[in-house]
Amino acid sequence: MQGFAVFSTANLLITKGVICCGHVVIALNRFTAFYLPFKQEKIWTKSVVLASILSLWGMFVVASLSVIIIYRDSPKLIRLENGILQMYFGPITTYDSYQCRITYVFTVVVCSICYLSSYHKARKSEQRNAKLEQRLFICAAASSFPFCIEVLRSTLESLSFENKGDLYIWMAEFWYYEMEITATVSVWLQLLINKNVRILILRDILGSEGCPGTSTVTNRVSTY
Repeated sequence: MQGFAVFSTANLLITKGVICCGHVVIALNRFTAFYLPFKQEKIWTKSVVLASILSLWGMFVVASLSVIIIYRDSPKLIRLENGILQMYFGPITTYDSYQCRITYVFTVVVCSICYLSSYHKARKSEQRNAKLEQRLFICAAASSFPFCIEVLRSTLESLSFENKGDLYIWMAEFWYYEMEITATVSVWLQLLINKNVRILILRDILGSEGCPGTSTVTNRVSTY
């Protein structure tokens, strides 16, 4: 059980950081889409995308594993009176709170700058794929909004850590629901906002005859 607790702790620390900073890459992609539309494909090649993903994982693996190795005996699974197993991080909790706040604030600042700049440009954009880029921009901006809430949640959790009162329990419990929303919100937004994606999915479910206008959308998407 100790090994599982250590693995779960490492998985949480690393994954939270990668998911968060992944929105920075998306924000930069939207920024270049509006300001450098003719160089977009040359900038975001497959090798660049792969390198950005690997660099994010590598950065958080190096930053987190050193702390976990030092405090490898701290993570524990504690059985509560009601039979529920609760993860206890020990001193790693303090490191986790600082890492989360720094990462979240950095993500919010960079994404805000990129999205505000992109929004200003999108209002005046008249390029061929302007409407498509605007819909993708809305999806990306809305997907990063939960991290603004996470900055507030992690701050309140850190301030109430010493007392272990009701506020700390509520903030710690809220994190599990928030991460589920953060991980899935981009998918649902694509369905709600992006008409092309929605029609293509309906075509797969209902077939081309049950989804009018599919051929037009398919041709339009293929040209993009």
